Amino acid sequence: MSAAVTLALLFFFSVALKEVKGCSCAPGHPQQLFCMSDIVMQAEVTGEKIIHSGGIIPGMGKIQYKIQVIEVFKGFDRINEIQHVYTHEMSSMCGTKLGRGQYLLSGSITPEGFFVSMCDYLELWNKLSLMQKENLKYRYLMGCTCMISTCIEKPCQPSTKNECILTDWSYLWPFEDGKSVHESACIRHSDGSCGWYEGTGKPSENDTMNVSEV
Repeated sequence: MSAAVTLALLFFFSVALKEVKGCSCAPGHPQQLFCMSDIVMQAEVTGEKIIHSGGIIPGMGKIQYKIQVIEVFKGFDRINEIQHVYTHEMSSMCGTKLGRGQYLLSGSITPEGFFVSMCDYLELWNKLSLMQKENLKYRYLMGCTCMISTCIEKPCQPSTKNECILTDWSYLWPFEDGKSVHESACIRHSDGSCGWYEGTGKPSENDTMNVSEV
């Protein structure tokens, strides 16, 4: 491995972790965060309360947010009767603060309920672009069997037909809103390969395989 590539890798890993007071999150394309989540939905946050765990250590409780589900994008069979979403009270444990309003929420189902963290795909709904909303509704789920990889040394070529390559590192910095990488979706084409979809609306059958066939 060349010295230039080694330096690039060191730089990549030094900036790749989003760290807030002890909470470190590996970066990910929005589609990767979508596919790793048990549930992804649009929901209205209508209230919150702190739930203390024994009341012994301040800040070690959970925040319970009351929500009203508006639309589900993933986890349709697990959404029944979900009225609350939970997060850790402390940011050092990756807890996240949500105000009242509509959000894109993604997270994991645990024995304690539906949990979200600052490492998940969370965003105020009105901050998402039309393309991002269409990706959530029509495209991301179709690409969950595809692999998204980051290329740091050109030329960049997929190692398998199941792979989409990222050459835009802007997704590493959350403040770089509006970059093209956030607008893209990696989907499976009718020939079985994966590639970046650049169209609008729902992909046609000529563009993708049926999800049930994957």
